[in-house]
Amino acid sequence: MVNKIALTARAPAEEAPPGPARKRRARGRPKGASAGQVRERLLRAARELFLRYGYRAVSSRQIGAAAGVNFAMIRYYFGGKPGLYREILQGVLPAPIAGALQMGGSPPKLADILSNITRVWAANPWIAGFVLREVLVPGGPMRSMFLREFPERLAPLIERAVRAEIERGALRADLDPKLLVLSVVSLAVFPFLGFPLTSRVFGVSNDEEFVTRFLRHTQALLACGVAPGA
Repeated sequence: MVNKIALTARAPAEEAPPGPARKRRARGRPKGASAGQVRERLLRAARELFLRYGYRAVSSRQIGAAAGVNFAMIRYYFGGKPGLYREILQGVLPAPIAGALQMGGSPPKLADILSNITRVWAANPWIAGFVLREVLVPGGPMRSMFLREFPERLAPLIERAVRAEIERGALRADLDPKLLVLSVVSLAVFPFLGFPLTSRVFGVSNDEEFVTRFLRHTQALLACGVAPGA
């Protein structure tokens, strides 16, 4: 009787032995997905969740679930949620810098930088809400990171372009380079940062027709004020 009970207790394990048909794949990257695909899925899911709920309210598990991957992949690819957040910032806000630096060793033209910044914001309408929620609000987790990235990378690049154009006589010599940087960034960014208002009152749009027309206007406006003899 004792032996019969013992055999009965072992039955479940004996009826389902481990084997190829039941072997489980280690959790992590989805089957068939490349590293680049996993990174992009995590970045896309994080952008949407951060924009909707804010950085602090979103967990790594929620990001992983939305991306359809194990949340441990966030640490594997980005070092953790802060690193993922930083990647989102670096992947969008410095895009004008990367584009300008690829133009060659000489300082980029001011008009090219204005066009680059404008097109980045027009092509990524979520950036405005992202900045409003995480950068401009006191205590936003994005603020210190943004301030560290912007002054150290984008502003000096534009200022270098301004000084180079002043030296070759393309811009007025009496212009304050730092204030001109502020003017250029304001021209490029404000229409999209204030989109709920500017779209209704001024017809601002993200489509190519408007962006092209807007760039012609802003570049002409800028040229009239900064060209020698203006």
